[in-house]
Amino acid sequence: QIADEMEFMGTHLDSSAGREHMTISAETLTAHWTRALEIIADVARNARFPDRELDRVRNERLADLRRIGDDPAAIAGRAFRGLVFGPDTRHGHSVSGTVKSVEALTRDGLVDYYRRSYVPQGSTLIVVGDVSGDDVVSRVESLLGDWAGQSPEDATDTVDGASAVETTIFLADKPGASQSVIRAGYATFPRSNPDYYAMTLANYVFGFHATARLFMNLRQDKGYSYGYYSSLDWGTDASAMFAGGSVETSVTKESVIETLKEFADIRGDRPVTQDEYDAARDGISSGFPALFETQGQMMTQLVRIAMFGLPDDYYSRFIGNMTAISLEQVHDVASRRIDDKHLAVLVVGDRAAIEPGIRELGLPIVPVDYDGRRLD
Repeated sequence: QIADEMEFMGTHLDSSAGREHMTISAETLTAHWTRALEIIADVARNARFPDRELDRVRNERLADLRRIGDDPAAIAGRAFRGLVFGPDTRHGHSVSGTVKSVEALTRDGLVDYYRRSYVPQGSTLIVVGDVSGDDVVSRVESLLGDWAGQSPEDATDTVDGASAVETTIFLADKPGASQSVIRAGYATFPRSNPDYYAMTLANYVFGFHATARLFMNLRQDKGYSYGYYSSLDWGTDASAMFAGGSVETSVTKESVIETLKEFADIRGDRPVTQDEYDAARDGISSGFPALFETQGQMMTQLVRIAMFGLPDDYYSRFIGNMTAISLEQVHDVASRRIDDKHLAVLVVGDRAAIEPGIRELGLPIVPVDYDGRRLD
């Protein structure tokens, strides 16, 4: 019966906003939305974590963790956060854990953590569909009105700037790899900072899309990569900016050189031009409506409001706030916030093949494991 009523139901744990958050979600026909809400409320209040299910999920997770070493891109994604934030910090470790931590997890510990952490304080209910607010509130009050509990105070790791360490190349050895995966970046300011809009425009020019500087340089002009981009991984108390992609092993050194050059260029050596600024502002504005085309997309945007503590009218004001940023403000934020002197440059590849060339760059080189831990 549940399968007939529910098109999808699942839970998801993420830490991309700077603190762990759990989402219990369901997609269902409008005729069954009250039943879906009942199931969600039951899961939120009465999660039981039976041993057989814990064992099943544990085995699946362990299999996934042991396969990470087969995928250079997965290695890069995991190790890079450890390098930028520290592998033992709440930002630097993966929510998927390690083989050791997953093997050590007990049901009692899981239940205790769930009961302490997943409580009404700090929870947000979002419903998207052909239902009225009054009906939702009435139903929620009957299902969750007496739900009690208070979360422990969140720890914070405030990071408002890059590391003080000079630009360093970190090598994660993947013997026999036909390509190298490069990620270069640093820790930066939280999502709530007023520089958010100007930084978003600067990143659009830098590497956000297929006509941005990084892509045009490393793919179109040099032919080193099939795709090379930059991204801003926003968080509530610390964020990261990074650039990178996969390149042929034979041009690893040259790709690192071009990456470092692009970081230096956009922050001052070759600042954003008027044409680039206009294209970025128009591109962001024209792409904005597409973020709300489906119910799933609308849900994603509303979840971000809850995650980041944004005002209820955030999206109504977004385009106005973005287009109000001047070219001079983009130049200013790029010069202050884009850091080409304190980059963590991670290269995942065949160390024997790429290290001799990388040493010619004259930068510090540190070997690391697949979690971003130094091996020297």
